[in-house]
Amino acid sequence: MFGLGRHSLPEDFFRGACDVHCHLLPGVDDGFPTVEKSLHALKKLEQRGVKKMVFTPHFMKDYPDNHREAIMAKFEAYKAEAAQVCGIELHLAAEYMLDACFLDHFKEGFLTLDKGGNHVLCETSYMMYEHGITEMIYEIMCAEYQPVIAHPERYEYANREIYFRWKDKDYQYQLNLLSLAGTYGSNAVAKARYLLKEGMYDYVGSDMHGLSNFEHFLPEIRLDKKCLEQLERLIENNKRLVG
Repeated sequence: MFGLGRHSLPEDFFRGACDVHCHLLPGVDDGFPTVEKSLHALKKLEQRGVKKMVFTPHFMKDYPDNHREAIMAKFEAYKAEAAQVCGIELHLAAEYMLDACFLDHFKEGFLTLDKGGNHVLCETSYMMYEHGITEMIYEIMCAEYQPVIAHPERYEYANREIYFRWKDKDYQYQLNLLSLAGTYGSNAVAKARYLLKEGMYDYVGSDMHGLSNFEHFLPEIRLDKKCLEQLERLIENNKRLVG
């Protein structure tokens, strides 16, 4: 199937797949701006074979109106509309920035990746390791939440030592699929391939903010046999996580 060298994703890669990170809930962050564009993307994803989508709108100080109850209400309205045009199963979670507002979101109750579960998608600043991150994650782990670090390959400050330290603390990792296509630069590609080959990722997501970018870069992904096998493992992990 694979032969030698690097290969594109198999044609049936998305068949039955679950995406655990996307920004399709319209008008709430820097993702899809309108219901129409979001529904169009859902239909395209359904054609590729995607079965489940976990919406993860940003919860961070840049979006002060994004609170649990408000986002849940917007999601339920959107979900009813989406059910009229496609059969993809939708679930609401969130992507939480480890910033000054994080503990407030903690107090109001996290929207978790696993329905009724404990897996919390977290992200940090891309450029610097900010003070207090470890303490924030420690607090939620004491409350029996499982931190899932979104796209660790994208953090400029992160190196091998940090990746292994986080793993030693039992943090889980979520790969951005398009990091493997060069969407976020050559450094992110190298880190993503390294973490994938080392088996350090636990889940994979599109982190889709727009359909055109996703469709443009997806064919650019080229992986060797080991990385493809690891990626297929992550797809199965996604399914087990969301159920």
